[in-house]
Amino acid sequence: MDYIKFFHFFKADARARYFLLGICIMGTAFGFYYYEWQLRISPLYYWPLIPDSPFFTLMFVFVLAAYSIGKRSNLFDTFTFIGLNKIGFWTLFVLMYDFDYYFSPDTRVFRSVLFLLHIGMILCSFTLLRDIKRPKINKMGLLLTVFLITDYFDYIVGTHPYLNTPRVDVIGWAALVLTLSCWGFVWLINAEHIPKKV
Repeated sequence: MDYIKFFHFFKADARARYFLLGICIMGTAFGFYYYEWQLRISPLYYWPLIPDSPFFTLMFVFVLAAYSIGKRSNLFDTFTFIGLNKIGFWTLFVLMYDFDYYFSPDTRVFRSVLFLLHIGMILCSFTLLRDIKRPKINKMGLLLTVFLITDYFDYIVGTHPYLNTPRVDVIGWAALVLTLSCWGFVWLINAEHIPKKV
């Protein structure tokens, strides 16, 4: 089975798309609620940098909504694709890296739900694969710069989500590797599978 075509169905088919849109709206609302305490104790000017997961699921909601009215932006789709994958894989890594803490008897059910939700983020990104093509080099540079700036603020300034581990440096390096890997994946996208129309 062509997995790109399979996942694209959930964006192309109206009923599947609206179902996915509803799920993502609920997931986004939960995500912002999850970050409520950190937003409450953080300066207002840091707020756009804090709720990574719900921010990118919200971007995906915008992608689906735009698609529903026949609109799309290749650059915005690419930005969303990179973000969903980076934050999705980053969260899975963090949960597994400090497994004993996050999956303690008191929290394992909740963390298991978080684990599955972030797998869902990654799967949502696959619905974009058929339509996106690699942006021009200046736009690719812009995307890389944006994600590197967010990494800087997360691990140098300290806007990252609360982490139990004292090895924040390990988590930071993992984030950088994921930034470069997800961006690099888009760079290597095989254009023959991507429509030329933007």
